[in-house]
Amino acid sequence: MAAGLKDRIGAAYHRLFPTREVYVRSEGHVRYVTLTPRIQVIAAITTITLIAWATTFTILSYLSDTEIATRDQEMVDVKRAYEARVGKLLERYRRLESELEESELRFDKVMRRLSGKHGLLENAAGVELALQGRLDANQRRLREVTEQRDDALTKLEEIRYRSLEMERRLADAQRLADQRRANLNDFVATLEDTATERDAARGRVQELSNEVATLEKNVEDIRRHQSQVMAQLEEAARTSIGELESVLAKTGVNIDSLVNEIERAYRGEGGPFTPIAYRVPDAARNLPIAEPRVAATLHSLQRVNSLRIALEKVPLAKPLKDSYRVSSSYGKRKNPVTGIWAMHHGLDLAAPKGTRIYPPVDGTVVFAGTQRGYGKVVKIDHALGFQTVYGHMSKIEVQKGDTVTRGTVIGRVGNTGRSTGDHLHYEIRLHGRTLNPRKFIEAGRYVFQK
Repeated sequence: MAAGLKDRIGAAYHRLFPTREVYVRSEGHVRYVTLTPRIQVIAAITTITLIAWATTFTILSYLSDTEIATRDQEMVDVKRAYEARVGKLLERYRRLESELEESELRFDKVMRRLSGKHGLLENAAGVELALQGRLDANQRRLREVTEQRDDALTKLEEIRYRSLEMERRLADAQRLADQRRANLNDFVATLEDTATERDAARGRVQELSNEVATLEKNVEDIRRHQSQVMAQLEEAARTSIGELESVLAKTGVNIDSLVNEIERAYRGEGGPFTPIAYRVPDAARNLPIAEPRVAATLHSLQRVNSLRIALEKVPLAKPLKDSYRVSSSYGKRKNPVTGIWAMHHGLDLAAPKGTRIYPPVDGTVVFAGTQRGYGKVVKIDHALGFQTVYGHMSKIEVQKGDTVTRGTVIGRVGNTGRSTGDHLHYEIRLHGRTLNPRKFIEAGRYVFQK
């Protein structure tokens, strides 16, 4: 069977690939090439292989072109998405650049305003120093004038005493002359001497009278100059009191109560007791008394000093030195969380998270931690019964017991507690009663501008 199959295959092989002769004619010559079955099989296999390779390459090329087209489309889509993303980023960059330019313009405006305020504050400090210098000079001049007046009064008393003594001596001499008039012949020489002494005494009395008149004129000049100095002091005191009281009145605080509080806090005095022995001349007792006017002027100057201390102790500065917006005022309002009308005891200052918070005046931290409703909160006690409260902080940078000044950073603006956004809840309390912080900030703005 195997031999028959082999025969059939061999017959088929010789039938499909018989020996062939191929004649080739070229340039008048005829040649022939014999193609054996083996060569024909090799040629057939080679042809089939080339056809299969060409078919496979064509199919693969088609598939590759399709995949490349798909990938090209994907690349186009990716490119479009990238270009769109780049466009959005460019638009956002231009918007951020515009916002940056606006912020720089606002910053320049704020810096110019701060420079102007700083200049005004320096001018105010210079004016205050000049007024204080004038006041000290006037006080020194007043003391000098008073001392000169006392010396003049003492000299006047001495001169009057000497004048009375000379008049007494003159009267004694006159009586002696009358007694001895009967014995004129015996005591002519003595009488002539006595008359000469009397004339000399009268001349001395006239000189003393002229000196007394000159001293009285000097005393009148001193009184007139003293009156001018007092008038200047009174005018300066009235002007200072008016300006200082107008500033404090903007806060709504009772000025008299504040002054009384300061006088109670700044009334310490002491020292060893040393009695003073002095004598008031009789002539000085009849002179007009200016002490009530001096006492009134000194009282006014003391009030000026108390009001200046009040300006230093009252919390007038802003708790935020950077830009901010008043998002909620002091008084009745709808609660932003519950929507119910309620009393708002502070002032909400909206600012970016992390903005530095400063105390408006020196004080001591009495609470630094978390409290219901306020979130992270700091409470600071100040002089004269004032207390300031800072709520909704993102960070607290002080602790209880710390002593702080206007330049101390006590915390950062945040959104802790009952809050709908980044802001500072700022309260001012006087003996436990809340006051409107906006009035204090406006009064402080006036002070720092002056």
